[in-house]
Amino acid sequence: MEFCWTDSSSPGLFYLLGLLMTSLSFAGRNGIDIQATQAISSLEIFDNFGFKVFDTKWNESTWAEVGSGSHIEQLDGILILSREVEGFGGLVAHGRKWFLSQINYVESRLMLSSDIQTLTGDVGFEINTDINGNKWFVKCRIQGGHGKNTASILCNTTDGFSTTAVRASYDTWCLVRFEVDSENGAITFFVDGQNVGKYLPQDINKLKNAEYSLILDGSSSNKGSLTGSFDYVQLKNK
Repeated sequence: MEFCWTDSSSPGLFYLLGLLMTSLSFAGRNGIDIQATQAISSLEIFDNFGFKVFDTKWNESTWAEVGSGSHIEQLDGILILSREVEGFGGLVAHGRKWFLSQINYVESRLMLSSDIQTLTGDVGFEINTDINGNKWFVKCRIQGGHGKNTASILCNTTDGFSTTAVRASYDTWCLVRFEVDSENGAITFFVDGQNVGKYLPQDINKLKNAEYSLILDGSSSNKGSLTGSFDYVQLKNK
């Protein structure tokens, strides 16, 4: 089953929605007096990449570069990430960290280009932290590779949990999301609104006491081009 939709439908509608959401997202930062229907906390992230002053770069008050080898730019209302070398690189939420109890959900629209030449690669988002010197993460990504007819969406954690892969077409927007139950640490994963898996941590106390970063990234297994896109990225507080 495929849950995702192509990029060819209703570009004008997405543009108009982008203008509206941009006004709400950046109102406080630019001194615009707009009455949003729902307040956005200073700790929350919402970026639809529609504010044109950041085109060809990104909003540096929201994001900072992490890793290496990725070319990243905001353009025409989306964030585009491309790679031509092996490795990992992307953007991290600048100057912001969250306890698990503060996170309601994290989501993004993701798209992977069919013009992919690396053997395997992906674009996606994650929250991660260090626990006793060891990296711990929850990540969701759309992945593909040279010669593969379709891409797939997969979410996983450091300790071996993984959702069942969801097939997705290249050049197609998919809405990927995970929700956090702060009481027991359960994390539920969704693709286009459909529940695709639930993770229950073995040691919630360690996870509750850690602070998490939000990262948008891309990775490649070897040399060869890879291009993916992000839109409507949100980390929502409780």
